[in-house]
Amino acid sequence: MKRVTIKDIAKYLNINPSTVSRALRNHSDVSSQLKEQVTQLANKLGYKPNYAAINLRKGKSNTIGLIIPEISTYFAPSVIRAVEDITHDMGYNLLILQSNDSVEREIQNVEICAQLGVEGILISLTKESTDLEHFSELAHLDTKIVFFDKTLHEEYWNKVTIPDKKATTDAVVYLTRMGKGKKIAGIFGDERLSITQDRLAAYKDTLAELKFKYQENKIQFASNALAAEQSFMRLWKSDSKPQLLFIMSDEILEGVSKAIYKLKINVPDEIKIVALSDGYLPSILSFKVPYIQTSGFSIGLKAAQTLFDLIKGKTIEHKKQYIDTPLVK
Repeated sequence: MKRVTIKDIAKYLNINPSTVSRALRNHSDVSSQLKEQVTQLANKLGYKPNYAAINLRKGKSNTIGLIIPEISTYFAPSVIRAVEDITHDMGYNLLILQSNDSVEREIQNVEICAQLGVEGILISLTKESTDLEHFSELAHLDTKIVFFDKTLHEEYWNKVTIPDKKATTDAVVYLTRMGKGKKIAGIFGDERLSITQDRLAAYKDTLAELKFKYQENKIQFASNALAAEQSFMRLWKSDSKPQLLFIMSDEILEGVSKAIYKLKINVPDEIKIVALSDGYLPSILSFKVPYIQTSGFSIGLKAAQTLFDLIKGKTIEHKKQYIDTPLVK
C-alpha cells in the first residue's frame, strides 16, 4: 500500500501542504481548529511521519548527496569532479548514488540520503521521473535540494541546467551556415525527457526562422549509443541522405561515429555534423566535429555552489540558472 504523505492530507482538506506540515508540528501560526482537523485526518488515513526526512532536516552531517541516472563515460564524471571540488573546499563529504534511470531506485536513493542525514541533495532525474512528489516532504521540512541537467518543468524548485533553446539554436545556425540549401537531419535522445522535447522544439523553430525545410522523416530518437548508431544507419540508407546532421548529445555522437567508421563516410565532405557535447569525445575522434559545449563540470560547479548557498541560508535570485554554452569550432 502506498504510504500516506503530507501532500495527500493537504489534498483532502484543500489546503497547502506546508500548512499541513506546520499543523502536525503544532506551529503557532495554525489555528487550533485546523490543527485538530489535520491531526484527525492524519490518524484516520494512517499517516506516519517520515522520520528519515526529519533526521535530514535536523542533521548536521557535513555531507551532501549526489544522485545521477548513471555514471557514464561522458558528462557525469565531469559533474562528479566539480561537485567533489566544491564539497572538499567546503569541508563536506560527498555521497554519490546512481539511480540506473529507474524512478523506484531514485526514490530509494532519496530515502538513503534522508536516513544518513545529508544536509542537501543534488539530483539529475531519471527518464521515468514524471513528478517530484517523493521530494515534497523533504522540501516542506526545509531540506535543500537542487536539480540539475535532467529536470521537470516545475517552477518551485531550484534548478541548474543547460540553456537548451540557445544551445540548440546556436548549433543549428552554425550547421546551416556550413551548407545552405542542403538536406538536414537531427538525432535526438529519449522522447520522454523534457530535455529532448525542449531541444527538438528549438530545432524546429530555428529551421523555420532560417527558412530551412523541416522533414519529420529526417528526425530520429535514440535512448542510447546503439540506438543512435542504428538511427544514423537508417538515415544514411534512405533515398535522401542528409548532408547536415544535428546531434543532441555525446551518447548519440558515440553511436553515430561508430556508424560513420563502419560505413567509411568522409566527414565533412559527405556529411557535416554539429553536436551538443561536453567536449571530450570530439577531441578523440579522427574527424572534426564542431560542438556547442555543454560542460558537465560547469553545471556541477554551479549546482554545488547553489546548494551550499541554500545551506548557508542565502536567497537565490533565480530559481532556474543556466551555464554558458560556447561554440567550439
